[in-house]
Amino acid sequence: MSSQRFYTGDEQGLVKVVTITEPVVVKPKRVRRNQPTPEALPNPVPTVETWGIPDREKAIQLLCWDSEKKHLAVARKNGLVQLLDPKDGTVTTEFKHTLGKEGKIDTVFVGLFASSESVITCTSTGRLVVQSIADHSKTTVLEVGKDICRMRVHPREHHIVATGGKEQELTLWDLKALIKDPAAEEETPEPATKKGKKNSKKAAPAPTPAPAKGEPEVRYKSKDILANGQIFKAKNVKNDYLDLRVPVWNTDLQFLNQYDTSRIAVGTRHHQIRVYDVKSGARRPAVDAEVGEMPVVAMANGKDGSEIIFSDTVTNVYSVDTLTGAIIGQYKGFTGVATALATFNPFENDSAAHLVTVAMDRCLRVHEMTKTRKLLHKVYLKQRMTAVVVGEYTPAEIAEDEEDGVVSSKKKRAEGGEGDDDENDDDLWESMGKLEDKKSKKRKLAKE
Repeated sequence: MSSQRFYTGDEQGLVKVVTITEPVVVKPKRVRRNQPTPEALPNPVPTVETWGIPDREKAIQLLCWDSEKKHLAVARKNGLVQLLDPKDGTVTTEFKHTLGKEGKIDTVFVGLFASSESVITCTSTGRLVVQSIADHSKTTVLEVGKDICRMRVHPREHHIVATGGKEQELTLWDLKALIKDPAAEEETPEPATKKGKKNSKKAAPAPTPAPAKGEPEVRYKSKDILANGQIFKAKNVKNDYLDLRVPVWNTDLQFLNQYDTSRIAVGTRHHQIRVYDVKSGARRPAVDAEVGEMPVVAMANGKDGSEIIFSDTVTNVYSVDTLTGAIIGQYKGFTGVATALATFNPFENDSAAHLVTVAMDRCLRVHEMTKTRKLLHKVYLKQRMTAVVVGEYTPAEIAEDEEDGVVSSKKKRAEGGEGDDDENDDDLWESMGKLEDKKSKKRKLAKE
């Protein structure tokens, strides 16, 4: 039997391992006449294994694999960041972060990434921490802005970080430059003047040279605009038809290509999907589309970077084309808000990709990412889920129905049993009687 594992986190601090087993694949064989057809095997029941003790203070906010898929990283409500063994759930490494409050709002984790060397976390206050795994005393703390809603690290270029939030436009950071040059924000002293008086006149900025004839106008000068460690910072879209400023509230984002850092999709609180192209030189989005009527909650990559899947606050899960911004389709069957999404391909190149989701209705669902978007599995998990990651896949071995004692011809040839078949055929023909024509019978009777 083939099986697929999923790891989920919930509001009570439990990590659940869900194993969904597919039915046995049986080769269809010819059924003899006047013989009943064999009954189909029942679908196996999914198994659920629970790690931990219910505690709302240890509620799981984020869950991810490390870069080598050897440990499971967990970020909890009380500030604990743990690395778990995916076999039995034992804690191998643990860090403690201080999470305070901003007024009446609790500080939460909005980004989590783990590699073989370090763990990167980010909170809603913009406090980004790079924690070394080997040396716990080696910690780097960086500030990336306030009211951050999501931080993601590029899956291959681990030093490239993207952030976005409330009145925080999409920003790309280079952690190497940000760590090496910490004094970039220090104020430069003013030049001294005669008799100790301060120079009240400010030096006029150097005029920017006009572009020569035939050269394109430079739209984005990163050296003049970007702060320390920033690679790219988006610009708000143009004012609306009333000439009012469009508010900024980015809730989630995704890198569209694991080999490239230039294309990024962003979902907003104002039900917008925006796609930015860093290489084009434009700071405004290349694609800006309003999708649905409710805020975007979570996002996941689709096929080949040309599709993005997102959920909103009213049980809707849509698939959107990143080139045009049009809705491709909708995944149905939800009765609660889908809080986390993930895509995977269990058969690699032999089958279509699948979408796994967890929702506030306490169910894990698996859909096919085809035109039908069929619901394949649904598992009830008792608690309200907040995170999900895809585990390992075990392929099935093709079984043969050997109830009648029939062995395939390939096995017979391998065992050298062709001669036995010929002898059995000769015996069968000899045992059969000879048939006589009706005319010959009549002639014999007439002679008698």
